[in-house]
Amino acid sequence: MKYITSEDLAADIYQRFVTESTTDGDNVLDNNESRAISLVKTHIGGRYDTGAIFGLNIGNDAQGNPIVSPPIRDELLVDIISKITLYKTLRRNAARKVPTDCAEDYKWAMEQLEKINAGRIKLKLPPAIEDTTGKPISNGVWGNNSNSNFYI
Repeated sequence: MKYITSEDLAADIYQRFVTESTTDGDNVLDNNESRAISLVKTHIGGRYDTGAIFGLNIGNDAQGNPIVSPPIRDELLVDIISKITLYKTLRRNAARKVPTDCAEDYKWAMEQLEKINAGRIKLKLPPAIEDTTGKPISNGVWGNNSNSNFYI
């Protein structure tokens, strides 16, 4: 796994449930984590530098292998990604029924992503996207809403 660890998953669920849901596939957890990271990148990409957060390709070594910077771990993002990954993993079971607490955790994670995207929750570790002068790019709205003639 790239961003979360098995200890992060163990904080939310017993390993036995994860093992039962992943026995028939080799890279199930890795694929589900990649999908969860893509979802998170989509939601927070307008406010934060997701390349730096999840590991940025910073060049190649002498043999031509890519050099990737280490990811910046934020506990809220770890919690969100682990809940989304577990939800996607547990949906693979034979009955395709997910426990209600896991479904509620998934809803919570999606709500947190929406709040981060709206700016109501600010992440402390990931760097904000900056322009060339080093100032954070804001999504402020400027305009004139006055209607002195009362026209529609």
